[in-house]
Amino acid sequence: MSVVLRSVVCVCLDIRIWSGKKKLTPSDLQLSESKLPPQEIATLGSKNLCDPSALQPLNRIESQARDCCAKVGVRFLNGFGVPKAKAPELLSQLAALQREFQQGKDLFLNLYEDTIRDWAAAHPGWEYILRTVVPKTVVESKIGFDFQAFTVSEPIFKEDESEETCDSQGARSSAANGLLKATHELPETLFAEIAQNAKDTWRRSFEGKSVVTRKALRPVKTLVTKLELMKFLSPQAIEPLTQRIQQRLSSLAKNGPIAGNDLAIVSGIVYALSDLERLKTYTSLLQNGLPLDEAAFLKGQNVFPAKDTSTVPEPHELIATEPEEEAEPAPTTIAQTTGFSW
Repeated sequence: MSVVLRSVVCVCLDIRIWSGKKKLTPSDLQLSESKLPPQEIATLGSKNLCDPSALQPLNRIESQARDCCAKVGVRFLNGFGVPKAKAPELLSQLAALQREFQQGKDLFLNLYEDTIRDWAAAHPGWEYILRTVVPKTVVESKIGFDFQAFTVSEPIFKEDESEETCDSQGARSSAANGLLKATHELPETLFAEIAQNAKDTWRRSFEGKSVVTRKALRPVKTLVTKLELMKFLSPQAIEPLTQRIQQRLSSLAKNGPIAGNDLAIVSGIVYALSDLERLKTYTSLLQNGLPLDEAAFLKGQNVFPAKDTSTVPEPHELIATEPEEEAEPAPTTIAQTTGFSW
């Protein structure tokens, strides 16, 4: 626990953006309460007080900030656990985004009244629904971009706890256990994030494709970089995984579209990463030093590469004819694991 905590900076984002919405009321629709269903059945929802596109620049900056954190960190303590070596660069990026956000906020507020008026004018006949205007000072208070960076240490208790109440000791014990749990879950959280990102990459760039451009390699390399940065969370699991992927990517043709066997390799890697259990299987095979064929993950086939049957007997023949010899690990489907461990 202490090794991990000493290696990370916790970065928390506090970004607030006004929704541009307000609750829709019966009076907006000129309806009586008796004409509405009970609230436990349905509610009226909300109304847009301004053009949603006016707030898109702020939402875009928020997405950029979260992407910057996610690329180099892993979810931790309501923020992101970021390697200390990477924290200065990330904080510099966030500071730049904060300035950009403030500029966008100022522009939105400067045009606020015009934006509200233009939105109502663009929907003639519905002005009575849009007549409620939120004061600009209230809107200003609902928009902001802040972030914090801090380190976390293991809980420090007093040496003499004999006079403390059971409630106090219990509260501190719960806090310590909560931090311990969150820290121990970091490797699992990292793998879950990698799997989700790989799943998005698979669907967007590889699924059903017979050829892809080299641009499709960028998100794969981003995932490998993140794994490399977070290797200290579980070196024995992550190191063989990143080495294998880097070795396979380096074997690809250096130019031109990716197709044929090269595409099968990359697609197999992305597909193997795109599900948490498959990712654990892939990592477990590598941890145990077993040869495998990533392309087989695509078909749910035997992940071990084919052997020259003229010189090497099939695994089932080894087991059948030479039972007294130590059997080679039996080929397994990707649905089976070899015992994953952090």
